[in-house]
Amino acid sequence: ADVLFQSSDGPIFKICRRHLQSASAGLAVSDHLVVDDEPVYLQETSEVLEVLFQFIQPPAEGKRFRQPSVRDLEPRMFFAVAEAAEKYIVYGAMNTFSTHMYQMVDKYPVEVLNHCERHGYPDLVDAAASKTISKPLAAVVDGLWHPGLIIRWV
Repeated sequence: ADVLFQSSDGPIFKICRRHLQSASAGLAVSDHLVVDDEPVYLQETSEVLEVLFQFIQPPAEGKRFRQPSVRDLEPRMFFAVAEAAEKYIVYGAMNTFSTHMYQMVDKYPVEVLNHCERHGYPDLVDAAASKTISKPLAAVVDGLWHPGLIIRWV
């Protein structure tokens, strides 16, 4: 591992540059860039980064691995890691999370609507918006934080 990342709560993660280059456009480091021993600070907690980095680097060099299942993540963690995946353009995670949101749209339509509107998943936006119609107006309006989304929703 030759690139260091520090989470907002302190722990440092060591990730191989070549894994970053193949799995992420947002965290990739150029071969020509000299990386010193200073970690790159990330705004996410270690709990979020622990899951996200499992989509990037195998647990041990030379071993085959499966990317983590997101099905059992509690909703707060699910949406935090999904947001980080989009922010850092972690390809496998982006696809995994957006695909699983189809199964979550009935139970968490406002959260899915926010995430998918922000990151450009129009089919999920439509599915989530239709599920919010039966929800109390105040709950939906309070939950829609993406700029301009309330106006489009109404």
